[in-house]
Amino acid sequence: MNHAQPITGPTDDDDFVRLPGLFRRWEIEQVVDAGADFHLEEAGEASDGTPLFAVYRRERTQTSSSNPNPKKEQ
Repeated sequence: MNHAQPITGPTDDDDFVRLPGLFRRWEIEQVVDAGADFHLEEAGEASDGTPLFAVYRRERTQTSSSNPNPKKEQ
């Protein structure tokens, strides 16, 4: 595996936690779920040239009374 750039991750004050491993594009849908925010970064490529991504996750901190989409009427 070749790394084009070192994996730096989001800033410390964002509360993102890196998921273990590196993911191919088609594997990302298996780790992304509703109710959380995600940050993706390029993380090099596999030996066959497939791009790999590091995935970071954080829980959303919205209160139940807030509208996540203020332009959409409730």
